[in-house]
Amino acid sequence: MKNQQRLIVGLVLALIVIIFALLNGQPVAVNFFGAAFQWPLIVVIVVCLLLGALVTLLVSTASLAKTHKQLKALEAENQQLTQAQEDAIATATKQASEEIASLKAQLAAKAETSAPTPDESK
Repeated sequence: MKNQQRLIVGLVLALIVIIFALLNGQPVAVNFFGAAFQWPLIVVIVVCLLLGALVTLLVSTASLAKTHKQLKALEAENQQLTQAQEDAIATATKQASEEIASLKAQLAAKAETSAPTPDESK
């Protein structure tokens, strides 16, 4: 939905620029680094529009690359933290299992020593 809205806004803006360019077709003088040209205003407008789009593309690409790099770093950090958490859980589970086994052994030993023998019960 968001991309459709962007497309519609882009098409409306392009239509406005085209109408503006068609209404301004008279030749104009353009000075560029000492060189003078006589170009129709429509060409100047379209060239400036394309240059603006190119600059926008370059800036957004640089920003996107930086964001992508940060995302990769955060994903790697997340994976390391997840692995550390899984290792901690495994260690805690192993320690708890060993403690349970030790307590069961102590309980069994206590039960054997405190259980009455058949001779004592008579």
